[in-house]
Amino acid sequence: MKRLIAAVLALLVVAWGLSLRAPSASRYQVFHGGQILTMASDERAEAVYVADGVIAAVGTRAEIDALAPWNARRVDLRGGTLLPGLIEPHTHPLASALLGASTDVSGVTHANRDELMATLRTAAGKRGLTPWIVAFGWDPAMLNPLPPPSLAELDAIAPDRPMIILTQMMHEAFANSAALAGAGIDATTPDPAGGSFERDASGALTGRLIEITAIGQVMAAMPEASDAALTLLLSLQYDRYARAGYTTIGAASLVGRARDPVALVHDIAAERRASLNTVLYAAPDRFAHASEIWGDDTFRNGNGAAGTHLAGMKIWMDGSPFIGGAALAEPYERSPFTRDVLGLAPGWSGQVNYTPDTVNALVLEAQRGGYQLAFHAQGEPAIEMALDAIEAAQTAAPDPALHHRLEHLALISPAQMERAARLGVSLGFFIDHVWFYGHILPDLVGEARTQRYMPVAEAVAAGAVVTLHGDHPATPIDPMRTLATAIERRARTGGTIIGADEALVAQQALEAMTINAARQLGLDSEIGSIEVGKRADFTWFDRAPLGLSPQEMREIQVRGTWIAGRPVDTRTVTLKNISLTLSAIWSSLTD
Repeated sequence: MKRLIAAVLALLVVAWGLSLRAPSASRYQVFHGGQILTMASDERAEAVYVADGVIAAVGTRAEIDALAPWNARRVDLRGGTLLPGLIEPHTHPLASALLGASTDVSGVTHANRDELMATLRTAAGKRGLTPWIVAFGWDPAMLNPLPPPSLAELDAIAPDRPMIILTQMMHEAFANSAALAGAGIDATTPDPAGGSFERDASGALTGRLIEITAIGQVMAAMPEASDAALTLLLSLQYDRYARAGYTTIGAASLVGRARDPVALVHDIAAERRASLNTVLYAAPDRFAHASEIWGDDTFRNGNGAAGTHLAGMKIWMDGSPFIGGAALAEPYERSPFTRDVLGLAPGWSGQVNYTPDTVNALVLEAQRGGYQLAFHAQGEPAIEMALDAIEAAQTAAPDPALHHRLEHLALISPAQMERAARLGVSLGFFIDHVWFYGHILPDLVGEARTQRYMPVAEAVAAGAVVTLHGDHPATPIDPMRTLATAIERRARTGGTIIGADEALVAQQALEAMTINAARQLGLDSEIGSIEVGKRADFTWFDRAPLGLSPQEMREIQVRGTWIAGRPVDTRTVTLKNISLTLSAIWSSLTD
């Protein structure tokens, strides 16, 4: 009897282990039984045949059945819809992974300041990835009014442990005295280029850090988590993207504290069974290192392999409009929000982070090397300087195949959109601003500019390649929210429609998240549509997004994704994740 029980237990352990193994790719596959949106034309196919991870045929069910071998795996879509894999062209995977493990103080999960301060006090009594307390999501634009935490408040919460609170857009932060001291910053420390350490009327530090360079100077003093812990967090983050329906991401620089962020992300991205393809845009100070590690384009790997690609460099031309950091052609609106919450001086319009000579040199160097530039540019002066540099580089070193990109584009002008289209520059819109911050836009930029904020439809009409992105972790990962917002342009708070004339139709929004995103990444010969010869990167929805209301779109469920014909395993508990968890635990015990 004991032997029988032991045998049964052994069989159960083996079965459990086998159940945790990732699904394997079949050499031949047929997808059928649902709607197939190819994004190659308006025609909808009935079935797709995949051989060795590549799309071999698209057509009617009878045509595909005649072509596919008898042993092809049949994937029944069960009335759902198959699309080319969704592409997120502008996100920050490392920052998303790290901040996902930080203390959440966002306006999505909190209703008021009292709740936020209670969360911070609780966090001060807990152990985190490092001895520092890191909180993320403080957002006075989403929760208005939300007075900033004072240095005295933060020092009272954590008198001995360094604490830093990052705002939702990560262009502003608040640090306590221990964090400032740990970074060697005092009242005499000079402000970094493009940022500042706020001081009061007497010249004393307030703890407020303005823009990425100032935040980075403080964060650089924070101890790094172990590589094992970061590998686990990043692997789980990749699974979150896939679970949401993404098959490819554009990593728009590797923001986040790690020993070697470039190598860390590459190790995850280059795994043959990675959950995503990864395209990297490195920051200027990391570009040389990235070119050494990411230099070989591996996007043409065989059956089931994830692709990696170094596309170019990321440049921040200006900052976030929600702290007055975006460089605008006209001053910010004078309102209680800009005056009392943001503290902007009368007539303030922001400023560009670079001189024309510096930007021109960076773009020309990238142009000659065949690399793309991705410009963070919210306001008209920042956009104009970027376009000037691109045009000068294309004149000095013409390369018709190289297409640079502009990102976020809160208030890009019609003339700038037409110029971008003429220069072959793609335009990526951070449309989630409308959903999360539409209610505050009139107080930020006035009614007239609010009605053309994120002018996506104008950009499409101008003939530019237009894409949509979520800039995670600035917003939660949810492509269906992004899709619905581009179509409806409704603000989450108050329900106001923001710039109805700038709304896209569903087909345009889907193109922005598939084939146009592939064009922006320079990979439209490989991904972005369901066409013969392209990689079998697919996203499977439970229903067709065309013809649905925006609210119904937000309720669409993702049933699965495929990378080069390989079904992606998005379960939280897998053999891989168990192994990475054990490695992280062992590392923490032996550190």
